[in-house]
Amino acid sequence: MSVTRRNGTKILLPRTGADEFWKLIHENFAGEDERKWKYLAMLALRENAGWPLDRIGNVFGHPKGHVTRCLTKIKKDLRERFASSPEFLDLDSESL
Repeated sequence: MSVTRRNGTKILLPRTGADEFWKLIHENFAGEDERKWKYLAMLALRENAGWPLDRIGNVFGHPKGHVTRCLTKIKKDLRERFASSPEFLDLDSESL
């Protein structure tokens, strides 16, 4: 799978495993930004593990509404940074 940055640069996402994926996220998106990593962790808990918003809030010390805003922000940031096929991400029907 690959994604394309808004400037047209194509990034090939490996099928080798999570380590390579997170390395690419580090190099091409989050870097050393602690806030982005915190929001990515919230997103992973929500999307990959199915955690409820209030439990994610418990972990990070935030109310449910703030977690919702964090998830909205990180999804927006990811979409702005990377372009991908709408069929793959199903962006139009996505909800929190």
